[in-house]
Amino acid sequence: MATQQVKNLASKTAIVTGSSRGIGAGIALDLAKRGANVVVNYTSTRGEAAAAQLAKEIEPTGSKVAVVQANMAVYEDLKRLVDAALAISETGKIDILVHNAATGDDCYLEDMTEAFYQAQTDVNLKAPIFLTQLVLPHIARGGRIVLISSVSARMGMPQQTVYAATKAALEGVCKVWATELGKKYGITVNCCSPGPVATDMSLLPEMYELGTECEPDVLADFQPIIEATPAAARVGEVSDIVPIVSFLCSEESRWVTGSTVSGSGGMNFI
Repeated sequence: MATQQVKNLASKTAIVTGSSRGIGAGIALDLAKRGANVVVNYTSTRGEAAAAQLAKEIEPTGSKVAVVQANMAVYEDLKRLVDAALAISETGKIDILVHNAATGDDCYLEDMTEAFYQAQTDVNLKAPIFLTQLVLPHIARGGRIVLISSVSARMGMPQQTVYAATKAALEGVCKVWATELGKKYGITVNCCSPGPVATDMSLLPEMYELGTECEPDVLADFQPIIEATPAAARVGEVSDIVPIVSFLCSEESRWVTGSTVSGSGGMNFI
């Protein structure tokens, strides 16, 4: 007999960026099943149908859902996410902010351009900083901020100069915000660091989830590491990552802050 979902996030409101598919969609659906009203975010027209389908899956949970198109690199678009969250909030507050959106195109250092650098840092680093700034005036006491990092932040994989740098930066930002914002706003701030994850699109590292193709040599670089992963010789599943994030969004994680939790099956110890 199936167990009933625990509604441990009832009446809370969450924003999950990059949530039309993959890990982001899994997080948004699970938060809704736990009782949270959720803002689902997509960027491109390609993500619109997936976001609409996710909203249909959320509706039977009884939670409210708002689907918002927002380019994470555009400041004015970030405001739309905040406005949408406040519109569905039962308390006039935002309780949970999950920074999942990212772009991870491949590029060797020799081929890098300023435009390439700017495009990645705008989405992977600038957007979390300024979206959090916009949310702070509305964040609830006991609120939760979760940043999705990556094993790439620590593993030195080729072609990931900017991606690895932005993910390492998020782990640093996590510690700063835990210290700077914790007591002032009564919140916790943590990171979850997935390894390669099989999304609903294809068997790719999660860093490529938002639509870019993974170079075969990058997958080849990962394969020996995957085979040596301590928990099991496989990549992760969305269902491996979602419960970690949901825990970090819950009251049960109240004594966890400034931490990076590895969701990599031991591929990368933290």
